[in-house]
Amino acid sequence: MDNHYLLWTQAISGDATAYERLVRLFFQPLFQYGCKFSRNRELVKDCIQDVFLEVWQKRGVLDREIPPKPYLMASLRRRIHRVVMANRLVLEPDNLYAEQDFEVEFSVEEAFIREESTLQTARQCLRLLHSLPKRQQEVIYLKYFQELSRDQIAEVMNISPQSVSNLAQLALKWLKSQLKTKVLLVLLLLACFG
Repeated sequence: MDNHYLLWTQAISGDATAYERLVRLFFQPLFQYGCKFSRNRELVKDCIQDVFLEVWQKRGVLDREIPPKPYLMASLRRRIHRVVMANRLVLEPDNLYAEQDFEVEFSVEEAFIREESTLQTARQCLRLLHSLPKRQQEVIYLKYFQELSRDQIAEVMNISPQSVSNLAQLALKWLKSQLKTKVLLVLLLLACFG
């Protein structure tokens, strides 16, 4: 994380090399996040480029203390929303954006699961994760897959930190109630999100 702040500080101070490294560092996580809102990969890439261009153009007035990852994610989220809303008559329905359209791909199977008995449990957990309301899925994704803090998630989603806590608690409570063994969920969550 300290490296992120250092690159951020250098980039907004006008260091072009640091700016390029910042773009390379955050492009893929931003792309993955943006694709949760739009299936149009080119639109997402264009929005990411716009976000980074805006960072470079406004580098003189940006706060050096702001955490770069949540700032960039929040900027991308807003940018996709603005672009899609401005072009909603031109874009195909699949490319339209709405907060309730947040689609997350939990990759527990590929990343952590090797044995067949565990695979079945993981599939059950994946089904449960995908059945959560979209806002709860987004909080889980940002917290455990992007490792953002509660305040950073609040900034990205433009909600209060208390709302982030409420959404996360509701999601985890519901997941626990759906599994036959609470211990199994805790172990799986620790393995997947630890």
